[in-house]
Amino acid sequence: MPEEKNKRGARGNGTFIEREDGSYIYRKSQGLNPNGKRKYISVVGKTKAVCVKRMKEKEERLKRVSGMVSLCDIDTVGELCQRHLEYQVQNRELKPKSIDRREDTIRNQIEKYPLGQMQIQAVTPADIDNHINTLISTNLSVSTIKKSLDVLNAAYEWAVVRAELAYNPVLQIKRSIQKRLSKICAKDAGDADVIVLSQEEEELFLVEALRKNENNGRYKYAAGIYGALLLHTGIRTGEMISLRWKDYDAKNKLLTINKSTSMTRNRSSDNNVDSRKYIAVQGTTKNQKARVIRLSEEAVNDLKRISEVNPGKSDELICRTKTGKQYTATMLEHCMGTIYKHVPFRTKVSGLHIFRRTFATRMYEAGADTKEIAAYIGDLESTTMQYYIAARKKMVVGNVVRQVVPLPGSRQTDKNEKGDVPAGNKNTSE
Repeated sequence: MPEEKNKRGARGNGTFIEREDGSYIYRKSQGLNPNGKRKYISVVGKTKAVCVKRMKEKEERLKRVSGMVSLCDIDTVGELCQRHLEYQVQNRELKPKSIDRREDTIRNQIEKYPLGQMQIQAVTPADIDNHINTLISTNLSVSTIKKSLDVLNAAYEWAVVRAELAYNPVLQIKRSIQKRLSKICAKDAGDADVIVLSQEEEELFLVEALRKNENNGRYKYAAGIYGALLLHTGIRTGEMISLRWKDYDAKNKLLTINKSTSMTRNRSSDNNVDSRKYIAVQGTTKNQKARVIRLSEEAVNDLKRISEVNPGKSDELICRTKTGKQYTATMLEHCMGTIYKHVPFRTKVSGLHIFRRTFATRMYEAGADTKEIAAYIGDLESTTMQYYIAARKKMVVGNVVRQVVPLPGSRQTDKNEKGDVPAGNKNTSE
């Protein structure tokens, strides 16, 4: 049985493949597919001349199809990103908070720059590269720049899939940009891989957060008990402020987490009825997986303290202000910021996410498997290992605080062996 023979076309223009019956397959390269791999088109004919004629006809048809872009009046990169966002909103692909972040990225990191005003079809990989370099020069965080790159890539990919554009200029250069950004945020030997509280800092925070006034015996900080609950459960702030007393099974020490609340822009069509700029929106958890967790004794005690201060019925919120209103993440951040000022931390501490990272790290130090930790805090195993578990430990070496990676398999429970640094030590390397 004769084999098919390959032969290059005239001037290297495509390849002819001779078939068993004497006819030919004519194959030509037509740029790149959305996945970055080379795209080919082919035709079949009895002779090479017939193949060439059919190839020309096919190429003409493809040109006409590729020119039929349904871009309407949207012809700039910024407008393409906005249209893609509108599509995602209509199809409920994004949560309200994610919509806000996407809007901010488009407005601040794309539309304000020359790339955002360029015509979509005119953008090349070099233009994307120049845009990222510009963002880097403005000293934006790497995470912010990555979000910009993701938004651009998603918008172009969407247009390509819908046959509105022929190719995605971001895809061809995305990997090299990601490598460059990774180098920018590379950690030095003195940098912490994940910033968490040391065990001594935990204790100092809890002492301050749960401090009571000598005059009336009430807690000095109204939100201190909620900070303690975050520290002892590792749950997200949005999950905590969504909890109701019916979610807590005190008898079995179980807590059901099946929703999350966030503050998002008010997109009400009737602003005369609701003039608030931001509104609370409750939805599913971040990874859309409800879970039931067994609480530690510390967490159970936190809930007892909360019930003593704010006793409520089954359907009432656990985390609420003195006036009965729901806390927001911003309100809690302000409250924790006040507490932080009165705690002698050795390094700067801010935000609420440090409680989640500290909790995950403590579980890891106690010997818990990464998969177990991820399931408990409601996250992916890879994300948990990368962003929530601090493998390096602050240790005093001489008179200097160093970030040291412990000997594998030697997790300790004793604070001195773990190398915790006394609070107030001024010789820090962070």
